[in-house]
Amino acid sequence: MRSPTRRSFVEFCRLGFSFRYRFEYNIPNAQVEFALLRSDGERIYNSLVRRQKQINDAFAGPLIWLQDAHSPEHSSPYHALVCTIACPSLRELDRASWSAVQFQMIDAMVRLEQAVVPYLQRWLQED
Repeated sequence: MRSPTRRSFVEFCRLGFSFRYRFEYNIPNAQVEFALLRSDGERIYNSLVRRQKQINDAFAGPLIWLQDAHSPEHSSPYHALVCTIACPSLRELDRASWSAVQFQMIDAMVRLEQAVVPYLQRWLQED
């Protein structure tokens, strides 16, 4: 059985490649993140940095490239690509605006996945 949690994120993780939505109750701005939660994350991140222009162009929006990302869920820093969506915190967001923010987050995640996954194929084939 599954039960509700108080987590402020939704995450899909495969082979240490994590795609995550984050929308905090008391913190403004939603985030969409691709995180490298692998021992070879730095090597993979450096290979993505070499394709940074292509990835940014494919994403078609502002991406923040982090070598030292932190989150409450992970005790050690990790590499990540993040898109921030400007909005009030969930607590302050008008209920009528929820669907618009959800649409922006879903759109950003689809674009992020399409921009990054083609450059991860050699590591995904290890599965």
